[in-house]
Amino acid sequence: MTDAVRASAADRGPAGLSGRQHEREVLDGLLRGVRESRGGAVVLLGEAGSGKTALLDRCASAAAAGARLLRCTGVQSEAALPYAGLQVLLRGALDLARSLPERQLTALRGAITPDDVPAGDRFLVGAATLGLLDELAEERPVVVLVDDANWLDLETVDALLFAARRLGRGRVAMVVAAHEDAAAFEGAPGLPVLHLGPLTDEEGAALLAGRAPELHAAVSSRILGLAQGNPLAMVELVGALTAAQRDGSEPLDAREIAVLPASWRVRRIFDERIRALPAPTRLLLTVAAADDTGDLALLVAAGERVGATAGDLGPAEAADLVRVSGRRLVFRHPLARAAAYQGAVLAERTAAHRALAEAAPAADDMGRRAWHLAAATVGYDEEVAAELERSAELFRSRGGRAAVAAAYRRAARLTGDQEARSLRLVAAAAAAAEAGQVELAGMLADEAGPVSSPPAVARLASVRAAREHEQGRAESARLLLVEATSEVTADRPAVGAWLLFESAAMAWEAPDPVAAARHTRARVAGLDFGEHPVHRGAAGVLDILAGDLVDGAAAVREFADYVVRTRHERSLTDEVRLHGWDVLLGEYRTVHDQAVALERECRVEGAVGMLPRVLLRLARLRLFLGRHRDAYTTAVEGLEIACDTGQRHLATMLRGVLAVLAALDGKEPGATEGPEGTDGPGGRDLLGRGSAGQPGQDLCPGVAPSPFWLTRARGLLDLGLGRYDRALHHFAALTRGPHQHLMVSVHSLPDQVEAAMRTERAAEARSAAESFARWTGATGPAWARAVELRCHALLTADAATAEEFYERALAAHEGDGRPFEEARTRLLYGEWLRRAKRRADAREALTVALKSFERMPAAAWANRARAELRAVGVAPASAAGTAFVDRLTAQELRVVRLAATGLSNRDIGACLFLSPRTVGYHLSNAYPKLGVTSRAALGALDLG
Repeated sequence: MTDAVRASAADRGPAGLSGRQHEREVLDGLLRGVRESRGGAVVLLGEAGSGKTALLDRCASAAAAGARLLRCTGVQSEAALPYAGLQVLLRGALDLARSLPERQLTALRGAITPDDVPAGDRFLVGAATLGLLDELAEERPVVVLVDDANWLDLETVDALLFAARRLGRGRVAMVVAAHEDAAAFEGAPGLPVLHLGPLTDEEGAALLAGRAPELHAAVSSRILGLAQGNPLAMVELVGALTAAQRDGSEPLDAREIAVLPASWRVRRIFDERIRALPAPTRLLLTVAAADDTGDLALLVAAGERVGATAGDLGPAEAADLVRVSGRRLVFRHPLARAAAYQGAVLAERTAAHRALAEAAPAADDMGRRAWHLAAATVGYDEEVAAELERSAELFRSRGGRAAVAAAYRRAARLTGDQEARSLRLVAAAAAAAEAGQVELAGMLADEAGPVSSPPAVARLASVRAAREHEQGRAESARLLLVEATSEVTADRPAVGAWLLFESAAMAWEAPDPVAAARHTRARVAGLDFGEHPVHRGAAGVLDILAGDLVDGAAAVREFADYVVRTRHERSLTDEVRLHGWDVLLGEYRTVHDQAVALERECRVEGAVGMLPRVLLRLARLRLFLGRHRDAYTTAVEGLEIACDTGQRHLATMLRGVLAVLAALDGKEPGATEGPEGTDGPGGRDLLGRGSAGQPGQDLCPGVAPSPFWLTRARGLLDLGLGRYDRALHHFAALTRGPHQHLMVSVHSLPDQVEAAMRTERAAEARSAAESFARWTGATGPAWARAVELRCHALLTADAATAEEFYERALAAHEGDGRPFEEARTRLLYGEWLRRAKRRADAREALTVALKSFERMPAAAWANRARAELRAVGVAPASAAGTAFVDRLTAQELRVVRLAATGLSNRDIGACLFLSPRTVGYHLSNAYPKLGVTSRAALGALDLG
């Protein structure tokens, strides 16, 4: 043995951890930090046997002194039960919750306690989990350890990841271990990930030297080759050797020469160890492996039904496969559990599940009994299928959409009748779509095959369209919805109206919106929707897209009035779907105020999954209204939650808003505007995961701004910097090219007029102005009339006429709610006055424009105004001192504004889905920047 190997062996720590120096240092830092209110989370990824469990055990040992330890392990047979993992993790801690917000506490009780019904989605449960962990940490630090997370149910995964990303400033540490190919954790956005690769030969030799110092060098070399750098494989392979094999006097078993992954070699060792056990012990291990609770009493009761007793556990303990801790049974390693379950024959597994179903307490969650019955059933069984269907509806009441899908899918497998089977698959597909499992939903929809009932036809079409939309095929989604509309409307006019509404939304995003809208109108022209108001809204949207602006505007206005008038008659989900289409009419302030109310309702209801859509709407409206700081903070929060909840399509839109804001501030809009790497308005750092979770992590890696928003951002930057040829190219692409989008295109038309006139392309400018005038004539908002007059001023060559148009435009801007457009009109008027040698008048217009641009802020345009002022002989004062709000990060500003209203840290945390400690951290950072020492002084500040 070399000196290096001896040194490594002496420093290896617990068995199985040799060579994991970097991982140990990271986890040690995490555990040290949690004692200093620097919480956080780490994801460990690696193949079976790579040392994940050993690292968790090491964390558990370190946490034993002075910290509360919460631990759970995912179990394959329980992966479809909603919150099964969370129940194991938090079942002993829920009673310690003292001050969680009511809705969060209700949601968490419903997730963990079968008798309660939750209110809210799985991300609200995640917020509640965060709150509970933070409460527990008030007494002492909390360490959460999760093993085999790839076998956790989706609801638990979403809740834990939502909480984990927000642990940055508390006394909670979380370590999640999963198999290396676990899609939910690979590159988990917002969380550091440690990949456990194979040990080097030197590290492996040190491990073997520590476990078996007498091992012959040739045998050690052979084991290293067989183990392929897998530490558990090394430990188990050397443990399986006889004394003669260890000293080299007897050859190794030739069967080990087979080329197998190291984890399979370990499985085989466990398989052989289990096969050597008495038959009752093997059966008892199979029962234990099929259950995730580890409840010893349940295990013994189920074991008696397969002919085993508590005493039969002894041989399994002696073989180092399981251990009993208090009233729980724990497998030594997840691979031992896998060997106990997967190594059993089908009859033994079915017997184990049937025994668990029969032994389940009468008051227990019906879901486990149903799943055990299903696992014990071979062939068709309508009674078990019906029980699974009942459990699916129980899961739905508890917020477990993924579990609903799994239950209906399994029920369909047990259903002999083809029509009933198809309907259950339709229900599974719809639930999977609601859970965000778009690919699975599409697969289930395809498996369902043809259906005849109109509701089923509609649900299948919506699911398939969602899959197409998620994959960037809006036109294909539209066609699916239009066909379904034609098929169901005669029997179900209301269902048809909703499908048409969905298809109108898809036409909005189609490559050629005009052609898509016209095709949709022609396809449904003869259908009778029974005067359904949703049909009226869909028809209005399609008319506007098709170019029938007058009729379309009237229909959309009528529909918007209906939505406002009946808003209390619908669910929050439908309200979010129907709200805001009058944005097509340019009614930004009205729609904004309604969106603010929706945002408040989402926060109160804990509708975390819907919040990003509302925040996107608000961010766009605030951008249109010239409230750039508010648009920025809103878009950042929306982006964080969209990425947390897996809504990548919304994330691309929110990144697009941030790209436009960056361009207005004079920064080149790149492909990843958002947390990390982009400054916000006024030069502030755009907040990354340091706001609530891990610093330095891009929350949505690889998510770029939507193409049409990015194109608009580049056009605005070029226009602001005087690069008119380039600007015109971008704006033309928005109005005629592949990046068309109705409202983005409408806003780009006046910009196109300015860029075309600067490059002496009057005909192009005139065409754009006429298009904008047509839209203005049909919709009529005051701001649009003002901008239309500005376009006329740019187009006219007569000085007196141009001046009249500018003056009329400024008069029309009064109170129109579009300060950015008004400042641009003043800038252009000031430039015109300078060229007309009217320096004093130019100075006045340009000075007002400059102040307005600085206030928003819009640095690129402010620089244009300064350049014009210098051209008239004025040395413009440097920008005013940094405003209070410009000193804060986006998260600090949100927290401070809420604190100024008198809300407590806990109430603020409930609004923003942060822990109270994180709120306190942001306030403590904000106070010095604002020059105050307490929240009482915040009310006197101008916080925008």
